[in-house]
Amino acid sequence: YRISPLYDSMVAKLIAYGRDREEAIAIMGRALAEFRVEGVRTTIPLHRRILATHEFRRGEVTTTFLEERFRRRN
Repeated sequence: YRISPLYDSMVAKLIAYGRDREEAIAIMGRALAEFRVEGVRTTIPLHRRILATHEFRRGEVTTTFLEERFRRRN
């Protein structure tokens, strides 16, 4: 499938679930590691970094989590 330059920015949605949060995060991590989208930039690397944080794993993220944890350093 070739993605048009006029594509909708949500090309796909990935959902994972498990018996508990820990299992769901592990399943999502494996799925993101195997997920392939070619021809456009994706947020897969960011999602993998988010899954790796202690805050996310413990369910302790806030509305400022992304800004505080992943602020761009120029």
